[in-house]
Amino acid sequence: MTHATALRPLHVAAAALLALAPMLAAAAAPPPYSAQYEVRRNGDRLGTATVNFHRLDNGRYELVSDTVGSEGLAAIAGVSVNERSIIRWEAAPETVAYDFRQKLGWKSKTRTLQVDAAGGRVNGTDKEQPFSTAYEPGVLDRHAVVVALMSDLAGGRTGDLKYRIPDKGGVDTWTYRTGGSEQLQTPMGAQRALRVERIRQTNNGRSTTLWLSAEHNYVPLQILQREPGGETIEMRITSLR
Repeated sequence: MTHATALRPLHVAAAALLALAPMLAAAAAPPPYSAQYEVRRNGDRLGTATVNFHRLDNGRYELVSDTVGSEGLAAIAGVSVNERSIIRWEAAPETVAYDFRQKLGWKSKTRTLQVDAAGGRVNGTDKEQPFSTAYEPGVLDRHAVVVALMSDLAGGRTGDLKYRIPDKGGVDTWTYRTGGSEQLQTPMGAQRALRVERIRQTNNGRSTTLWLSAEHNYVPLQILQREPGGETIEMRITSLR
Protein backbone atom coordinates (compact mmCIF):
# COMPACT_ATOMS: atom_id res chain seq x y z
CA MET A 1 0.00 0.00 0.00
CA THR A 2 1.40 3.40 -0.96
CA HIS A 3 1.65 6.31 1.49
CA ALA A 4 -0.98 8.22 -0.49
CA THR A 5 -3.37 5.25 -0.41
CA ALA A 6 -2.96 4.91 3.34
CA LEU A 7 -3.82 8.57 3.86
CA ARG A 8 -6.91 8.49 1.62
CA PRO A 9 -9.34 7.31 4.39
CA LEU A 10 -8.08 10.15 6.60
CA HIS A 11 -8.75 12.65 3.80
CA VAL A 12 -12.27 11.26 3.34
CA ALA A 13 -12.95 11.42 7.08
CA ALA A 14 -11.66 14.99 7.27
CA ALA A 15 -13.85 16.03 4.34
CA ALA A 16 -16.88 14.44 6.00
CA LEU A 17 -16.20 16.31 9.25
CA LEU A 18 -15.85 19.59 7.39
CA ALA A 19 -19.17 18.96 5.65
CA LEU A 20 -20.81 18.31 9.01
CA ALA A 21 -19.25 21.33 10.71
CA PRO A 22 -22.18 23.71 10.05
CA MET A 23 -24.58 21.10 11.48
CA LEU A 24 -22.43 20.50 14.56
CA ALA A 25 -21.78 24.18 15.30
CA ALA A 26 -23.19 25.50 18.55
CA ALA A 27 -26.59 27.13 18.17
CA ALA A 28 -26.29 30.77 19.20
CA ALA A 29 -29.01 32.36 21.30
CA PRO A 30 -31.06 35.04 19.54
CA PRO A 31 -30.32 38.64 20.57
CA PRO A 32 -32.57 39.99 23.35
CA TYR A 33 -35.80 41.57 22.12
CA SER A 34 -39.15 42.93 23.22
CA ALA A 35 -42.18 42.64 20.92
CA GLN A 36 -45.77 43.80 21.15
CA TYR A 37 -48.62 41.97 19.40
CA GLU A 38 -52.29 42.44 18.66
CA VAL A 39 -54.25 39.29 19.50
CA ARG A 40 -57.34 38.36 17.48
CA ARG A 41 -59.90 35.60 17.90
CA ASN A 42 -61.85 34.64 14.77
CA GLY A 43 -60.73 37.93 13.22
CA ASP A 44 -61.98 40.12 16.08
CA ARG A 45 -59.58 42.01 18.31
CA LEU A 46 -59.18 40.23 21.65
CA GLY A 47 -56.31 41.99 23.38
CA THR A 48 -52.56 42.47 23.39
CA ALA A 49 -49.50 40.37 24.06
CA THR A 50 -45.99 41.35 25.14
CA VAL A 51 -43.02 39.03 24.62
CA ASN A 52 -39.63 39.69 26.23
CA PHE A 53 -36.46 37.64 25.72
CA HIS A 54 -33.37 38.61 27.69
CA ARG A 55 -30.19 37.21 29.17
CA LEU A 56 -29.76 36.23 32.81
CA ASP A 57 -26.57 35.21 34.62
CA ASN A 58 -24.69 31.92 34.17
CA GLY A 59 -25.54 31.38 30.51
CA ARG A 60 -29.27 31.40 31.13
CA TYR A 61 -32.05 33.27 29.37
CA GLU A 62 -35.62 34.18 30.24
CA LEU A 63 -38.55 34.25 27.83
CA VAL A 64 -41.73 35.87 29.20
CA SER A 65 -45.07 36.28 27.39
CA ASP A 66 -48.00 38.22 28.83
CA THR A 67 -51.39 38.29 27.10
CA VAL A 68 -54.21 40.49 28.38
CA GLY A 69 -57.80 40.57 27.12
CA SER A 70 -58.67 44.21 26.54
CA GLU A 71 -61.67 44.04 24.22
CA GLY A 72 -65.29 42.89 24.61
CA LEU A 73 -65.97 39.74 26.60
CA ALA A 74 -62.26 39.10 27.06
CA ALA A 75 -61.95 42.36 28.99
CA ILE A 76 -65.12 41.67 30.98
CA ALA A 77 -63.93 38.18 31.91
CA GLY A 78 -60.44 39.45 32.80
CA VAL A 79 -58.64 37.08 30.43
CA SER A 80 -54.90 36.89 31.10
CA VAL A 81 -52.16 34.43 30.20
CA ASN A 82 -48.61 34.47 31.54
CA GLU A 83 -45.85 32.12 30.34
CA ARG A 84 -42.28 32.12 31.62
CA SER A 85 -39.38 29.93 30.48
CA ILE A 86 -35.89 29.78 31.96
CA ILE A 87 -33.48 28.39 29.36
CA ARG A 88 -29.95 27.07 29.79
CA TRP A 89 -27.97 27.90 26.64
CA GLU A 90 -24.67 26.12 26.06
CA ALA A 91 -24.09 24.22 22.79
CA ALA A 92 -27.87 24.19 22.38
CA PRO A 93 -30.88 25.48 24.35
CA GLU A 94 -32.47 23.44 27.12
CA THR A 95 -35.36 24.34 29.40
CA VAL A 96 -34.57 24.67 33.09
CA ALA A 97 -38.05 25.69 34.25
CA TYR A 98 -41.40 26.64 32.74
CA ASP A 99 -44.52 28.18 34.25
CA PHE A 100 -47.90 28.77 32.57
CA ARG A 101 -50.83 30.55 34.20
CA GLN A 102 -54.16 31.31 32.52
CA LYS A 103 -57.09 33.16 34.05
CA LEU A 104 -60.57 33.35 32.52
CA GLY A 105 -63.19 34.79 34.84
CA TRP A 106 -63.38 32.50 37.84
CA LYS A 107 -61.51 29.72 36.05
CA SER A 108 -57.76 29.24 36.06
CA LYS A 109 -55.31 26.82 34.46
CA THR A 110 -51.69 26.16 35.34
CA ARG A 111 -48.85 24.13 33.88
CA THR A 112 -45.28 23.81 35.19
CA LEU A 113 -42.06 22.06 34.26
CA GLN A 114 -38.81 21.53 36.18
CA VAL A 115 -35.86 19.92 34.39
CA ASP A 116 -33.52 18.03 36.75
CA ALA A 117 -30.63 17.10 34.46
CA ALA A 118 -28.46 15.85 37.34
CA GLY A 119 -31.25 13.65 38.66
CA GLY A 120 -32.27 12.44 35.21
CA ARG A 121 -35.92 13.51 35.52
CA VAL A 122 -38.33 16.08 34.17
CA ASN A 123 -41.05 16.88 36.70
CA GLY A 124 -44.14 18.95 36.12
CA THR A 125 -47.82 19.58 36.64
CA ASP A 126 -50.67 19.89 34.16
CA LYS A 127 -54.01 21.18 35.47
CA GLU A 128 -52.59 20.57 38.96
CA GLN A 129 -51.91 16.90 38.15
CA PRO A 130 -48.23 15.99 38.74
CA PHE A 131 -46.18 13.97 36.25
CA SER A 132 -42.58 12.84 35.89
CA THR A 133 -40.67 11.53 32.88
CA ALA A 134 -37.09 10.61 32.01
CA TYR A 135 -34.71 13.46 31.19
CA GLU A 136 -33.26 13.88 27.72
CA PRO A 137 -30.51 16.40 26.88
CA GLY A 138 -31.89 19.40 25.01
CA VAL A 139 -35.53 19.10 26.10
CA LEU A 140 -37.59 22.24 25.66
CA ASP A 141 -40.96 23.43 26.88
CA ARG A 142 -43.73 24.39 24.44
CA HIS A 143 -43.01 28.10 25.02
CA ALA A 144 -39.20 28.07 24.65
CA VAL A 145 -39.36 26.07 21.41
CA VAL A 146 -39.93 29.34 19.53
CA VAL A 147 -36.51 30.80 20.44
CA ALA A 148 -34.89 27.45 19.58
CA LEU A 149 -36.58 27.68 16.19
CA MET A 150 -35.34 31.27 15.77
CA SER A 151 -31.80 30.15 16.57
CA ASP A 152 -31.89 27.28 14.08
CA LEU A 153 -33.22 29.47 11.28
CA ALA A 154 -30.57 32.12 11.97
CA GLY A 155 -27.99 29.32 11.76
CA GLY A 156 -29.17 28.47 8.25
CA ARG A 157 -31.09 25.30 9.10
CA THR A 158 -34.07 24.49 6.89
CA GLY A 159 -36.39 21.59 6.13
CA ASP A 160 -37.91 19.69 9.05
CA LEU A 161 -36.65 21.00 12.40
CA LYS A 162 -37.35 18.71 15.37
CA TYR A 163 -37.53 19.45 19.09
CA ARG A 164 -38.17 17.24 22.11
CA ILE A 165 -40.98 18.53 24.33
CA PRO A 166 -41.88 16.79 27.62
CA ASP A 167 -45.43 16.71 28.97
CA LYS A 168 -47.65 14.42 31.00
CA GLY A 169 -47.58 11.78 28.24
CA GLY A 170 -43.78 11.55 28.11
CA VAL A 171 -41.44 13.32 25.68
CA ASP A 172 -42.84 14.12 22.23
CA THR A 173 -41.13 15.27 19.05
CA TRP A 174 -42.44 18.55 17.69
CA THR A 175 -41.61 19.10 14.01
CA TYR A 176 -41.57 22.46 12.23
CA ARG A 177 -41.27 22.58 8.44
CA THR A 178 -39.82 25.63 6.74
CA GLY A 179 -41.65 27.00 3.73
CA GLY A 180 -41.25 29.94 1.39
CA SER A 181 -40.46 33.59 1.89
CA GLU A 182 -43.40 36.01 2.01
CA GLN A 183 -43.88 39.74 2.33
CA LEU A 184 -45.99 40.85 5.30
CA GLN A 185 -47.47 44.29 5.84
CA THR A 186 -47.04 45.35 9.47
CA PRO A 187 -47.21 48.61 11.45
CA MET A 188 -43.40 48.56 11.14
CA GLY A 189 -43.70 48.54 7.34
CA ALA A 190 -43.30 45.71 4.85
CA GLN A 191 -41.32 42.80 6.31
CA ARG A 192 -39.77 39.78 4.62
CA ALA A 193 -40.86 36.66 6.52
CA LEU A 194 -40.18 32.95 6.39
CA ARG A 195 -43.32 30.83 6.73
CA VAL A 196 -43.01 27.82 9.03
CA GLU A 197 -45.67 25.15 9.70
CA ARG A 198 -45.84 22.85 12.68
CA ILE A 199 -46.31 19.27 11.44
CA ARG A 200 -48.52 17.28 13.80
CA GLN A 201 -48.65 13.49 14.09
CA THR A 202 -52.45 13.46 13.98
CA ASN A 203 -54.64 15.23 11.43
CA ASN A 204 -57.34 16.54 13.75
CA GLY A 205 -57.79 19.93 12.11
CA ARG A 206 -55.47 21.82 14.46
CA SER A 207 -52.67 23.75 12.76
CA THR A 208 -50.03 26.30 13.68
CA THR A 209 -48.37 28.62 11.16
CA LEU A 210 -45.64 31.12 11.99
CA TRP A 211 -44.16 33.94 9.93
CA LEU A 212 -40.70 34.83 11.23
CA SER A 213 -38.79 37.96 10.30
CA ALA A 214 -35.84 37.30 8.01
CA GLU A 215 -34.69 40.88 8.71
CA HIS A 216 -34.94 40.82 12.52
CA ASN A 217 -33.29 37.59 13.71
CA TYR A 218 -36.42 35.52 12.92
CA VAL A 219 -38.58 37.14 15.59
CA PRO A 220 -42.20 35.99 15.00
CA LEU A 221 -44.17 38.59 13.06
CA GLN A 222 -47.41 36.62 12.96
CA ILE A 223 -48.66 33.37 14.49
CA LEU A 224 -51.92 31.73 13.40
CA GLN A 225 -53.47 28.87 15.37
CA ARG A 226 -56.46 27.03 13.88
CA GLU A 227 -58.53 24.77 16.14
CA PRO A 228 -60.46 21.65 15.03
CA GLY A 229 -63.81 23.45 15.29
CA GLY A 230 -62.68 26.26 12.99
CA GLU A 231 -61.78 28.80 15.67
CA THR A 232 -58.67 30.87 15.02
CA ILE A 233 -56.32 32.69 17.37
CA GLU A 234 -53.88 35.09 15.72
CA MET A 235 -50.99 37.24 16.94
CA ARG A 236 -49.79 40.11 14.73
CA ILE A 237 -46.73 42.16 15.64
CA THR A 238 -47.22 45.90 16.25
CA SER A 239 -43.77 46.93 17.52
CA LEU A 240 -40.29 45.49 18.08
CA ARG A 241 -37.25 46.70 19.93
